[in-house]
Amino acid sequence: MQKKVLLDLVEIKSGIASVLPFLVGLLYSAYAGLKIDWISVGMFFIAAVSFHLAANVWDNFQDFTNAKHETFKAGINDVIGREGVAKKQVMVVLSILLIVATVLGFATWARVGGWLWPLLSLISYAVAFFYSAGPKPISRTPFGELASGVTMGYIIVLLVVLLNNPSPVNWSLAGQVFLVSGLGVFSIANIMLANNIGDLPEDIKEDRHTLAFYLGQTKGLILYLILYILGYVSLIVAVIMGILPWTVLITLLAIPIIIKHFKFFWQDRTKRGSFLLTIKNTVILMALFIIGMILGLMFIG
Repeated sequence: MQKKVLLDLVEIKSGIASVLPFLVGLLYSAYAGLKIDWISVGMFFIAAVSFHLAANVWDNFQDFTNAKHETFKAGINDVIGREGVAKKQVMVVLSILLIVATVLGFATWARVGGWLWPLLSLISYAVAFFYSAGPKPISRTPFGELASGVTMGYIIVLLVVLLNNPSPVNWSLAGQVFLVSGLGVFSIANIMLANNIGDLPEDIKEDRHTLAFYLGQTKGLILYLILYILGYVSLIVAVIMGILPWTVLITLLAIPIIIKHFKFFWQDRTKRGSFLLTIKNTVILMALFIIGMILGLMFIG
């Protein structure tokens, strides 16, 4: 398998969606005064990225296998059909990624202990599996945005914080982490929403009843904008409550870029006008957030 095909199969570009929340959890742990367990953090980082890429491979394989139309299997959005990737090759890549994620996941749990960390990890595994498998895959329902936003935007951040938090977890900490991760939760959910809006004509043919299917493209785009607003609201609330340093408000600089991309998306409702621009939005937002956190650690924390 050629390198480019492999990178397309694992959807390496979307891997940033698991890396950035990880960094958010790490920086928040430092800002909150928690002692960083670098060994556990390092193992979990590799496990989380491997698992995310494995989920992408599984999703692509299920989409190809369950496709009802040959035009979809040979379409530009399906790397397996487009590049003629053999099932055995897909399974080898999937198996390697899952083995790495599982072994390092258990090794991390052995260091952390307790029941909450493995429970949250199992929830993430379950969501990834049922996202594209089972009698009614989550990706074919209106809950894809919720599942991806919560698991990748919130649970990853919470898992990183738990690695460095020796105290018993309480609802207050869980709530604080949600406010901290809110911008990531809603922007990652928007990646899925944008993808579904761009794929709507294809999804209708494939009988995928996504959120965009029920809302339509116009209402879906309105929700898309609302989710960014909610992300900023959670961020500002976290700053007001003293959970985050005021320096993270540097993320407000991304608003003109988001508006510009939104206007383009409003006019061009295809995947070209949605998916990559939304990933750019997420990268810019989270990069500014990370810069703001680093500045907070340097001058405030």
